[in-house]
Amino acid sequence: MNRPVLDDWILKKITIFNSGLEETKPPNFTHNALERYQLDRINGTLALAAQRSLFYRTRFGAVKLENLSGLSALPFTSPEDLKADPYGMLCVHPNEISRIVTLKTSGSSGPSKRVFFTEPDLELCTDYFHHGMRNLVNEADTVGILFPYATPASVGDQLIKGLGRLGADTVPLFGKSKAEISEVIREKQITSLAGMPAQISDLAETYPQLSTIKTVLLSADFVSDQVRSILRQAWGAEVFEHYGMTEMGLGCAVSCAHQKGYHVREADLYLEIICPDTGRVLPDGQWGEIVFTTLTRTGMPFIRYRTGDISRWKTEPCSCGSKLKLLDYIRDRQIPKGKGNDSAS
Repeated sequence: MNRPVLDDWILKKITIFNSGLEETKPPNFTHNALERYQLDRINGTLALAAQRSLFYRTRFGAVKLENLSGLSALPFTSPEDLKADPYGMLCVHPNEISRIVTLKTSGSSGPSKRVFFTEPDLELCTDYFHHGMRNLVNEADTVGILFPYATPASVGDQLIKGLGRLGADTVPLFGKSKAEISEVIREKQITSLAGMPAQISDLAETYPQLSTIKTVLLSADFVSDQVRSILRQAWGAEVFEHYGMTEMGLGCAVSCAHQKGYHVREADLYLEIICPDTGRVLPDGQWGEIVFTTLTRTGMPFIRYRTGDISRWKTEPCSCGSKLKLLDYIRDRQIPKGKGNDSAS
């Protein structure tokens, strides 16, 4: 599966924006078309935030950008801002919220981060998982889901919904022992697994004979070279990586079969790489902190939100032929991406 699977999906969104038509044959992908779309979406998000969010209205008021570079003049939003005033960041009435995710950072005191989603916000995530998982599976695959799935709109639940649209079968495995998981993999002839690196690498070391596993999606934590090596040696599986966080709408970017970095869902998120010390936007190729702005979220948009994650835009294109910018793999900060409990309230 070497095709650039996210390009057509993103291009369709751009084309609908440009034409206003639901059904239209996509033209050739161009960065100019994508940037026009992103600028329009950012300005729409800024207008929404200034009108409906007390936090953003107080922070920078009514702003309209002339170009994407103008975004760098706006102040950052931080996890501390989210902890301090989550309701002030809302752009809809609380009754319109379908899910609240509470992120409790282990080992620290003070308020937790609370992230709000409307039903359309959740649909954006399901749609992304539907298309992003096509990098590694198709309708002939059976995918074992090792993420929590019982809570509606949790990561596991969203994956199951997205894979269902793709036509792949799914088998929830969260909460089972390694022995039980191994048995189910054999019984159901599971061909792909999605879960956290430590859990899946531990399974591979304990049960290297699970030869039906062809692909693995790792997410929610740093993926080391050792983990990749374990999975390839034990199962001969292709290792794919997903990068995202709850504030991003649960998903941001996924690697393809060429394993050169992440392809970003650029129709829903606009990423900047900044110097962590000065806040200056860095040119492509330089390592820095990821800052993102949501383009299509309505319940709780995030504008120039600092992630603390370190990466860079790679200067060479991906071998798969994607026209999207390529984000390098996240550097290990010795801080697990699963920063605590993901609980609904």
